Amino acid sequence: MRKYKERFKIFKDVFSESTMRTIYKLSSDGYIDYIIGPISTGKEANVFLGKNFDGEPIAIKIYRIETSNFNNMWKYIYNDPRFEKVKKRKRDIVFAWAKKELKNLTIAFDAGVNVPEPMALRNNVLIMGFIGNDDIPAPVAKDRPPKNPNRWLKEILNSIKRMYDVNLIHGDISEYNILNFKDVPYIIDFGQGIVKESPLAEELLRKDINNILKWMKKLGVKTPNFEKIYKEITKGNIKNG
Repeated sequence: MRKYKERFKIFKDVFSESTMRTIYKLSSDGYIDYIIGPISTGKEANVFLGKNFDGEPIAIKIYRIETSNFNNMWKYIYNDPRFEKVKKRKRDIVFAWAKKELKNLTIAFDAGVNVPEPMALRNNVLIMGFIGNDDIPAPVAKDRPPKNPNRWLKEILNSIKRMYDVNLIHGDISEYNILNFKDVPYIIDFGQGIVKESPLAEELLRKDINNILKWMKKLGVKTPNFEKIYKEITKGNIKNG
């Protein structure tokens, strides 16, 4: 415990006492040997590079309990029928958001979508497979656009359809939430994802498709018609609450 506290004093809003206890428990359970350092900082969480007891790199996502945007998180939890009974309390919302990300990530991974492998969750700490070379994380697509954007467009739209076919809509796909690993797109950040039964389903699916088409257009791709893509993905089966 002490070595973590000394190494991460600057992340006071991340490594609270309760989070340190959670990390210690995950370490005792054999998931985390040690934490190396930060990979990224998001709106609700920080991602750190760590090693498991086999010396393999892992991604450790820690959802901040004190400084997350709870109102934004609550919108996507309350409107997801899988989590609508969660109480509107800070800790409950963060824990539900972490559980939601694990559930969504597992659905996408099992559907064959390129995503980090889900490994373990305890409270506000999620362990995932590390996407990168050795200990160097893959860059986000915004910082390293694809060499073949036409291929990426097909792959990402196919991923959106695969997720939709197993009742999942990511809800926040963009060049900020895709990693470029060996010129293959890996989708990340699934906390916002919802099921087709959610009243937000159509809005978020349209947002995902629109984001990708706009981005690809900027990269010089001749993009297909939005409504055509939308109909191909949904086949007219989307539900709205």
